[in-house]
Amino acid sequence: MQAGETQFWRVVNSSADTILDLQVLYDGVPQTLQVAAIDAVPVNSQDGLQPAQLIPVTRFRLPVAARVEFLVAAPAPGVKVAQLVTNNINTGPQGDCDPSRPIFNISLTTDSATVDDRVGPFANPMAQQRFGGLANTPISTTRVFQFSEIQPTQFFITEVGQMPVVFDNNNPPAVVTTQGSVEKWIVQNIAQENHEFHMHQIHFQVLSQDNFEANGAAPAPAIDGQFLDMVEVPFWVGKKNVPAPQVQLLMDFRGMDVGTFVYHCHILSHEDLGMMAIIQVNPK
Repeated sequence: MQAGETQFWRVVNSSADTILDLQVLYDGVPQTLQVAAIDAVPVNSQDGLQPAQLIPVTRFRLPVAARVEFLVAAPAPGVKVAQLVTNNINTGPQGDCDPSRPIFNISLTTDSATVDDRVGPFANPMAQQRFGGLANTPISTTRVFQFSEIQPTQFFITEVGQMPVVFDNNNPPAVVTTQGSVEKWIVQNIAQENHEFHMHQIHFQVLSQDNFEANGAAPAPAIDGQFLDMVEVPFWVGKKNVPAPQVQLLMDFRGMDVGTFVYHCHILSHEDLGMMAIIQVNPK
């Protein structure tokens, strides 16, 4: 980077099973990252009713297959160590080891750089917005799902009221809905390790992250109210008097996508061991 410049970074977690807790550190001091988009959706601009606003954070949680775009300022010339790092994550007693470690070093250069000022505004206020009017659309139905496991080889994502089933291509759809509907999905984790909810074809709005503090976790920054296709749910401590961590999501089926697709945990071994289910969206 050049001293004094601000760069636009797009970061993708392309690992199989590693959750990232990203920070940019200059001599150990966390830097402010101005989040512009999450999972390819510009933040704070989905309905076109207001100018888009960047979200300032000092860390960002990036689950497997998630994407984030942000602005970051270059270190001052006196900074000795500048790095993008991921912090240690407690993924639960049966989870993976995700330790603190640097991802790359940042150094200053005197080479001339091409200025790119294409960042913002995020949306044309005259254009039809993909998620416009969602807040005023009636909720068609509310569903509750649970991540669960029978260690070491059976992993499930199940709508409450159904029997847990390991994924098979020949399974019938676990969820049937209709194009144009808007549903509220509550996704709980009753397993002893972190899981990630990923939906194909559509995005969902994150309404809330609940009960994360029970196991020492904190809600992920910058995602409440935003549109994602990937969200992490921390492990449950396994005590009956302690509520399971959960996320509440607004699923937007008003778009063009109809047919049969899937939702699943995107940690690869969990997905491969059955933590996936089929959804069918029928035409209006």
